[in-house]
Amino acid sequence: MAVLNFLRVVDACAGFLSRSLHLESCIGILNLADSHVLTSLKTGAQDYIVSKFSQVVQQRDFLELPADSLESVLQRDDLDANCEECVFEAVTRWVRARQDERCPLLARLLSHVRLPLLEPAYFVEKVEADELIRSCTEVFPLMQEVRRYHLTGRGVVSERTKPRVQHFMSEVFLIIGGCAKDEHFVSTVTCLDPLRRSRLDVARLPITEMDDQSQNRKWVEFACVTFCNEVYISGGKDTQHEVWKYNGALDKWIQVEALKTGRWRHKMAAHDGKVYALGGFDGVQRLASVEAYDPFHNCWTQVDRNQQWIYVIGGGPNGKLATDQVQRWEPGRDFWEMRAPIPVETKCTNAVAFNGCIYVVGGAMHAMYCYSPLSDSWSLITRLGERASCAIAACNNKLFITGGRDNKNQVISTVMCWMLTKLYSLKTPQPDIEYEWFFYGNTQPGPQLRIFLDNKHDERVYSCCVSNPLSNETAEFTAKDCYSVVLLLVLAGVVIYRRYYKGLDNQTEGECEMPLR
Repeated sequence: MAVLNFLRVVDACAGFLSRSLHLESCIGILNLADSHVLTSLKTGAQDYIVSKFSQVVQQRDFLELPADSLESVLQRDDLDANCEECVFEAVTRWVRARQDERCPLLARLLSHVRLPLLEPAYFVEKVEADELIRSCTEVFPLMQEVRRYHLTGRGVVSERTKPRVQHFMSEVFLIIGGCAKDEHFVSTVTCLDPLRRSRLDVARLPITEMDDQSQNRKWVEFACVTFCNEVYISGGKDTQHEVWKYNGALDKWIQVEALKTGRWRHKMAAHDGKVYALGGFDGVQRLASVEAYDPFHNCWTQVDRNQQWIYVIGGGPNGKLATDQVQRWEPGRDFWEMRAPIPVETKCTNAVAFNGCIYVVGGAMHAMYCYSPLSDSWSLITRLGERASCAIAACNNKLFITGGRDNKNQVISTVMCWMLTKLYSLKTPQPDIEYEWFFYGNTQPGPQLRIFLDNKHDERVYSCCVSNPLSNETAEFTAKDCYSVVLLLVLAGVVIYRRYYKGLDNQTEGECEMPLR
C-alpha cells in the first residue's frame, strides 16, 4: 500500500481494517499499522486492545504484541481489567514467552502495573515468590514501594497506586472551604472525580451546622493535608488549636488531639507515618516551630528534626512583605538549609509534590513554577493570566489549579487542568528535536498544538511524535483528558484521597478550561 503511495487507497484500506478489528485479528492489524506508520489505525487497534484486554490476553497472538504497544496499553486508566492480578499475570506470561529476549523489559513493563493494588496475600505468595521477579534486581524498588504502601496504611502515593476505572475505586480530590462570590464563608466540602467527570458534596466542615449560629466555627486560613487516605485540617484564625480528620468511608469529620501551639497561615505535610504542622502565625508573631502528629498515639510533639526533606517556600518572615527564600530540612540534622530561591518574592502560596518535583501556585504570582530538588533549580511552567490566590492538587497524573481571584479581586469559579509528561515538558524547541502532531487526518509540525474543546469532539484522538537523530517516541491522548470544572468557590485548600464507589462509570503541555457536565 505504502509503495503505491495512493493516499485514498491507503485510507480506504486502513478504514476497512479498523472496522474489521476483533479478538483474533487486532494484534496482527496493530503490527501492520506499526510497520506502515498508519497512526490512526494503530491508535484504533490499541484502543480496541485496551477495551477488550481481559479477552485479548487469552489469545495466542497476545504473546506477539510489540513491547512499546504493550507498554502503552498498560499505562491506560481505562484498561479492561477487573483486578490488577490479571494485568500482572499477563505481563509475566508475555515475558516468559521469550524470556531471554524480554527479561530486560520486565522492570519497565511492571512499572506500569498497579502493583500496590494487588491483594497482600497474592503479592507475597505469587509475586515475591516468583523466580522471574526475584532474578530481576531492577524490580526491587517496585517491590519496596508495595511493602511501604501496605505498612503505612496506603500512605504511599504514586502512579501505581492510582486505581483504574474498572477497579470500583477512583482517585479524587476535595475542595475545602473558601468563600463564594458574595464573599460569604463556605462551609461545604466538594469531592471531584476527574476521571468520571462527576462531583459530590460530602460532609461539611466541622461545627458549621449548629442551631445557634453564634456557635458555628468559621474555618479560614487553616491548613490541610492528605494522609493514609484521610484528610487532616488544622488551625485557622478562629480555630487555632483544632485538628480534625475526614474519613471517606464514614463521610464524617473526626476530632483528634489539638495542636500544642495555636496557629494559622501555616502549612502541613505528611511523611513517614506522621503529619507535620509548620510555621504560621499565632496572632502576635510569626512561628518557626514545627509539630508532628502521631496518629497511632493520637498526640502532637514539638520536633527538632525530620527523617526526610521538608521544603518551605516563600512566606513573610521578620515583617517582610514576602520573600523568595527556599529552605530545606535535612534528614538527621538540627538546622534548615537554604536552597535555590524561587524566581519571585511570594507568600500565601500553595504547592504539591508531583513526579519528583514541587509545583507552586497562588499568592500574587499569577504563574506556576516548578522546583527540581535534584538540580536545585526553578523553571516557569506557565503564566496563569489573572488567576492568583489559587490552590493546586495532583490527581490522575494531572495538576488541577483551583479557584482564586482575578485582578479585580473577584472570585474565579473554575478549575484548570494542566497536563505534564516527559514529552510535553519543554517550553521551547530544543536542538535536533522535531515535533509532529497527527489529528483526524491532519499533521502539524512544531512543539505546540492548540486544541479547541467541546462535547462533540471530546473523543478525538491526538498523537505527537517527538524525534531526534537517535530515537523517537509517540504519545496519544484524547481531548477529554483535559478539562475543568465550574465551581462557585475560592478555595482554601485542595487535597487528594481515594474513595470507593459502589457503581462503575465510565499530551501536549498545556491547559484548558471547560465546565463539567
